[in-house]
Amino acid sequence: MAEKVTQKIVDKLKQIPGNVRGAVILGGIEFLEREGGEKAIEKFKQRIKELGLDISPEKLKPMQFYPEHLSVLVILLSAEILNLDQKGVFRMGQENLKHSFFMKLFIHYFVSLRRTFNETPKYWQKHFDFGEIEPVELNEKERYIVVRVKGYKFHPIMCTYHAGYFLKVAQMALGSKEVTIEETKCMFRGDPYHEFVLRW
Repeated sequence: MAEKVTQKIVDKLKQIPGNVRGAVILGGIEFLEREGGEKAIEKFKQRIKELGLDISPEKLKPMQFYPEHLSVLVILLSAEILNLDQKGVFRMGQENLKHSFFMKLFIHYFVSLRRTFNETPKYWQKHFDFGEIEPVELNEKERYIVVRVKGYKFHPIMCTYHAGYFLKVAQMALGSKEVTIEETKCMFRGDPYHEFVLRW
């Protein structure tokens, strides 16, 4: 059963600073519409009104910055409306990559695993004005990658969402679906950052 978004959750998220491009928020709304259709969008509009949120899909501009808590709430509300479990949220992270700026780069240019790994911080900076992603280790011989997300602590659902997103990036860079991901460190478990290990 997906978590119901309460006013308490909204108020807590609003206190956390940081902004994200509108394209990221729109990606979440588009997923909701693809999965649930017009009924899901109507339910979404009803819920954001109930929670006093200002998220108007038709007014969002892809390259403009908006508070990151809105992006997180779109994911939380999508999970609530579609009744997504962890696997569903993970898939949402994977699916949303297809509609991101990252995907457009893959369409126009062949991006190698090494280049993807090295340039990941730049892609983060294009989307967020806070936090960072650190490419820690790429071991092609033993087939694993370690990346860390620092300065990002909004809601545990984002750990699952980001894991799905990162897995899809690795699958595309490797040209293989045989990739696994594990979050080995998490700020919600008391660690100083989120750490993800991908293996193939």
